[in-house]
Amino acid sequence: MEFYILGKTNSQPRIQRWSEKLTVHIDRLGRAIGSFRDRVGSEMAVDLGTTNTRMYLRGRGIFVDEPSVLATDSLNGEPLSAGSNARNLIGRSPDYVALHKPLCAGAIADAAHTALMLRYLIAGARKGNFPRWYRMAVTAPSCGTRLERRAIIEAATKSGAAKVLLVPTLIAAAIGVGYKINSPRARMLVLLGGGVCEVGIVGLGHIIYSDAARVGGETIDHAIYEYLLHRYNIQITMEMAEKIKEELVYAESSATPHETMRVTGREARKGGLKSIEMRPPEISRAVETPINCIVDLIQEALDNCSPAVLSDLENFPIILSGGLSLLHGLPELIVKMTGFRVAVAANPSYTTLKGCSAIVDDPKQHIYCLTQA
Repeated sequence: MEFYILGKTNSQPRIQRWSEKLTVHIDRLGRAIGSFRDRVGSEMAVDLGTTNTRMYLRGRGIFVDEPSVLATDSLNGEPLSAGSNARNLIGRSPDYVALHKPLCAGAIADAAHTALMLRYLIAGARKGNFPRWYRMAVTAPSCGTRLERRAIIEAATKSGAAKVLLVPTLIAAAIGVGYKINSPRARMLVLLGGGVCEVGIVGLGHIIYSDAARVGGETIDHAIYEYLLHRYNIQITMEMAEKIKEELVYAESSATPHETMRVTGREARKGGLKSIEMRPPEISRAVETPINCIVDLIQEALDNCSPAVLSDLENFPIILSGGLSLLHGLPELIVKMTGFRVAVAANPSYTTLKGCSAIVDDPKQHIYCLTQA
């Protein structure tokens, strides 16, 4: 004989039906919210660099171009300033201010502070009808690891982006310099940033070859700082080191002029001011190691090319992009060491952002360049 408890056997299927209907309605609501955000939101391109962070909003243009520096309250961690205002506090900040450079050598070293910096920069640039929701396309180094890409996604999401898309820096720079990356002809591009140097060969819409070294403009700045400290016992600021790099450093030693520059800093032992006269040949020899590393990286890429790719590269110059490509004598040195023609991109500091903005302006044409997070 079987016994049934009233209400148990008949109510279970009804609960399952209610649960299934609720799941369907929640899914429809989520799709409706997502569709609404896609309609009222906008596309944003972000060039997240070691030295500078630049942002582009479709329909508005470049609205952020600031140094990648964040100042926070050392007691509660709240952001106080970011960008140029925070960089001006380096060496001048009071005790309650903590300064952060959340990006190091082309990668995110601190995702939380990177998100705070992005949010602060976006909030400071909000004017007029700035979208409440936005989709963010962020450049990511082609040599980056999976962990580094996840850090970029985490920082962009915490900064307020509704959707995050990753764009390889080599692809963005190739589009920015005017390459037709769908062309069957291969071309070489060298990205010389503040913390990383990337060498890539692009063709047929893909990266045929890529390699990178953790060397860049900031590496040369630190080499100048260390040289003056050990050779002349002078401590200088990074701003002074950057100025010396721009005016005195020549990659091609045979082209160094005879001009001089007065360098003033703090004497490390006594603590007073000390000034010396610097000449290009001396300071250029001090930074030979990072410059030779860049040239060796390009030569290694050429050595690993197939004959078909080499024949393509012979017809087109190697394009230098990034702020370090403006270094005196660097194109001449690469021509001398490799034998290939070299050209510097127009406005090289903005080629990556220009390519990334072209992708968000016309995502259907460049859909193969995007990686959805």
